[in-house]
Amino acid sequence: MDRLTDAKVGWLTLALALHVCGQACRGLAWRGVLRAAWPGVTRRRVCAWHVCGAGMSGVLSVRGGDAIRMALAKRELPEASWAALGGTLAVEGSFEIACGIVLTVVAAALGLRSLGTPSPILFTLVAAAILALLVLAARSERVRGVLREVRRGFAVLRDRRSWAREVLPWQVAARTLRFCAVACFLLAFGLPATPTVIVAACAAQGSGAWVPLPGAGPATWAAALLVTLPIAAGHPIDAGSVAALAVVQPLMLTLVGVGISVLMLALLYAAYTPRALVRAVWALRPQPAPAAP
Repeated sequence: MDRLTDAKVGWLTLALALHVCGQACRGLAWRGVLRAAWPGVTRRRVCAWHVCGAGMSGVLSVRGGDAIRMALAKRELPEASWAALGGTLAVEGSFEIACGIVLTVVAAALGLRSLGTPSPILFTLVAAAILALLVLAARSERVRGVLREVRRGFAVLRDRRSWAREVLPWQVAARTLRFCAVACFLLAFGLPATPTVIVAACAAQGSGAWVPLPGAGPATWAAALLVTLPIAAGHPIDAGSVAALAVVQPLMLTLVGVGISVLMLALLYAAYTPRALVRAVWALRPQPAPAAP
């Protein structure tokens, strides 16, 4: 309890601000991806969609947050298909996956456990699913249609200059801000903010993203922090400070994320009462396709 009360409020506030700014940068990167297929999207709307979805990921899991992002985009882009929107998420998230792989390699070189990536079994299942999808695409016109829509979401990759100008810089900025936010959290609890420790903390944070169960991501993240930080430091560090960080960092980011998500929904759809907010959330559910004449 003493470690919790001794946390430096200034560093915590700066960490939260940097984290939110990083999420906004990822929203701007997603806007660059969306703009290649739907030129009319605005920065403000797409940033709000992304921040809203990302804020709920601590409660609903990262995939649940992605579903909210897609639902918000689908509501205002009725001509966009779910498959095409999923393709845009894959493009926007590819940089994060690449960074996760690099972090894993660095962590392995430093003698840390690979807590930032899924198990080989998951990679095998994904590869098998892709192979099965390709086989189905060769035999099914419906599957080929879905794949064509996914390719529509990849439109920005066909214009490398647009990707390098409107997507990549925001992705780099988002990752840099995340590193800075992690360093501030470490300093808030008097822990060493060395490059090795920051890499370990980021790998621990990334480990929660691979857990698809609602609410399980922050718990996985906290457990990973408890394991990796003492190893990364290379010398004894205060166990109470590590435990306090493992409790406070996931909890604060989840609470702030949920609060910002609710605020974004209220502003997006003028839902200023609990009943109006519930109606706005209910309207995000997928609508049934119209009956054929």
